[in-house]
Amino acid sequence: MDELIPVVAAGAVGAGCLVAYLRDVVHVLRLWWRGIRTIGVVVDNAATRAESGTRWAPVLAFEDRHGNRVAIKPIVRMDAQMQLGQEVPVVYMAHKPEVMLIFTRWNMVRSLLENSILLVLGTMFLGFAVAAVAAGMVGAN
Repeated sequence: MDELIPVVAAGAVGAGCLVAYLRDVVHVLRLWWRGIRTIGVVVDNAATRAESGTRWAPVLAFEDRHGNRVAIKPIVRMDAQMQLGQEVPVVYMAHKPEVMLIFTRWNMVRSLLENSILLVLGTMFLGFAVAAVAAGMVGAN
């Protein structure tokens, strides 16, 4: 029974990581296929300090399909500042404009790669749990 707890915990962590990654994949695919495309303007650059350096997230302003002005950060960070006033193509969800990306192939692919660590960790943890059950480590008396 004592060996069941770490196996279940590893399985839960693995499943959680995979669900989080799949959520991001679904967002990107839905944006690509059904997102509303428009032009956004860079109005600010928000900085996040980390050990590896400063990460930048541009704040983009655009009008949604209802004519409301929205100013938000894309769901994927950038490595460099963008020039204020620069116009960029954006794609957003009609019912949820805060789910937005800069609409270039590189940014769409990058949004999938950005959280690929979740895919790797999820696969490792879930694989450990499945291997432990398959090897008979759990429940064997």
